[in-house]
Amino acid sequence: MAQLKMYYLPETPFEEEALPEGYSYSKYDPEKDLHKWCDCLRNGNLIGERTDEEMFRDEITNFKVINAAEDILFLDFNGEHIGTATAFVYPDTNLGDMHQVGIREDHRGKGLARYLSQIVIKTLRERNVKMIALTTGEGRPAAVRSYLKAGFKPVEYDYGMEDRWRAFMQKYGIEKLDMLYDDGSFYKTILKDDVPKRVKIGVLGAGRGTAVMHYCKISSNAELRAVCDFDETYLNKVKKDFGDGVSYYSDFDEFIKADFDLVVLANYANKHAPYAVKALSAGKHVLSELLPVQNMKEAVELVEAVENSGKKYIYAENCCYMPAPKKMRKLFKEGHMGEFLYGEGEYLHNCENDWYLHCHADKNHWRNTMTTFFYCTHSLGPLIHISGKRPVSVSGFEAPYNKKMLRMGAKGAPFGLEIVTLENGAILKSLHGVGSVKYSLWYGVQGEMGVMESERNVLEKDGVQKLYMQGDSKEGSDDGLWSDTDTSDGLTEMAAGFDHGGGDYYLFYNACEAINGNEQADVIDVYEALDMALPGLFAFFSALENGAPMEIPDLRKKEQRDRYRNDTRCTDPECAGDMLLPSCSKVTPDIPDEIYDVMKQKRDKHFSENK
Repeated sequence: MAQLKMYYLPETPFEEEALPEGYSYSKYDPEKDLHKWCDCLRNGNLIGERTDEEMFRDEITNFKVINAAEDILFLDFNGEHIGTATAFVYPDTNLGDMHQVGIREDHRGKGLARYLSQIVIKTLRERNVKMIALTTGEGRPAAVRSYLKAGFKPVEYDYGMEDRWRAFMQKYGIEKLDMLYDDGSFYKTILKDDVPKRVKIGVLGAGRGTAVMHYCKISSNAELRAVCDFDETYLNKVKKDFGDGVSYYSDFDEFIKADFDLVVLANYANKHAPYAVKALSAGKHVLSELLPVQNMKEAVELVEAVENSGKKYIYAENCCYMPAPKKMRKLFKEGHMGEFLYGEGEYLHNCENDWYLHCHADKNHWRNTMTTFFYCTHSLGPLIHISGKRPVSVSGFEAPYNKKMLRMGAKGAPFGLEIVTLENGAILKSLHGVGSVKYSLWYGVQGEMGVMESERNVLEKDGVQKLYMQGDSKEGSDDGLWSDTDTSDGLTEMAAGFDHGGGDYYLFYNACEAINGNEQADVIDVYEALDMALPGLFAFFSALENGAPMEIPDLRKKEQRDRYRNDTRCTDPECAGDMLLPSCSKVTPDIPDEIYDVMKQKRDKHFSENK
């Protein structure tokens, strides 16, 4: 679990307190102080099973920015080292760090930690740092309270931090704390007895929508208020689980008038955009499942509905929140991998055995008429999110139409490939489809300082759990070794059991945090959602032109929107009008009705056996 982080801001009032008689400060002497330094840190399990030499290497020598003789400080009593703290500066960010604080065991319980905090603050203030950071844990409550008294403030920098600080306040009777964002700006004032606000949720789609309904049952930041589905069978199932405390609707126009803050769109993927526009116009925030839009006209209308409403649109690309890609994004954001250079994503399904359930044995179902590029964001989305870059061009390629897709009654190619160029020149390879021979789920990325890869083919684990990393200490050093990198965080246990390797939990959690005012919640807004989805649409345009590169528009810019206001090109007859595209770029499959008759028999048998 991530440690608590605290910041001391330069504007914090500072008055140096005189040391009691017999106490003084000194600096580290490399010739004689190694073991005395470790003696100050030995209690509290700060050393663990390591030798003194290993401890010093891990915590001091490996930090290239630490000058031991200048930065390691001691608190002395009658000339003997009885406490230590290290005060150093990251030169690239001018961030001061209070590191490896410890009091010798026979001098603990005397309130001496405040003097170590004082000398570190004084030393780093004299170096004119932007702010001073430290990390610690709830297992050292005396130290945490000492840091708070010294003027350090808690930081909202990782999942679950606010809840952990609130629990600490309740346990130790702290009435009020000001919390900061990771950049040092003010986040919020938290009170000991405050009850976190619960975002009121309305769900469209009582089938797939059960995931967020379950989240509402166990979370502290959400409550289910209303459910809408056009099929009474699904509504009746939800009523059994949630009873009369929830309102139920089969009419969307009545549902959207109900008292809730956020509508979760879990309806058909080719119908998300129209309902998102309606919800935004009604003053609701939107959490939309895949895909955000199916043509450019919808994309323009969605962007402008978000901008005109002032409400949040959040995209539920759950693969971004699987353990490995979630950790990859964090490491890139923190600068551990340098500039993003290359990424690969695969999300391949062999869907033949249960396709009759996916498409309800209906020859005109959107899944049967969609292009293979339609569902691109499971493979491409995490790469966009990790890189933080906008896609500018794409080339698309289809696998040949085959017997598997014919047996499924699907008119698209079995899988497709996008080669995407990002705004910084980096390249992405995205491979996805429903007609592959075997399942494949995998992500790999490269930066200027290393590479990271998830574990492959983890269907049985329901998500990308493991992450392997080879990161260099600095650009050009080539000193990185492969390591199995921990992907857990403060919400890992809570997320266990949710689909997509826990990713569903994280996207619901972050959406509610964003609506509650946390500006650093990890959410995907409407512009990034389209950065993930439009490469698939334009890859299909490319495939129709034998792989010719296509420019991807940036709908943040109004002048680019104007070109596409009436562009309905897609494979959905209801939406495309006279711009209807074929589902496959190379052939137009002729699928006999007998295929769907067989699928209907399978469907009916399934439902009769699973009543």
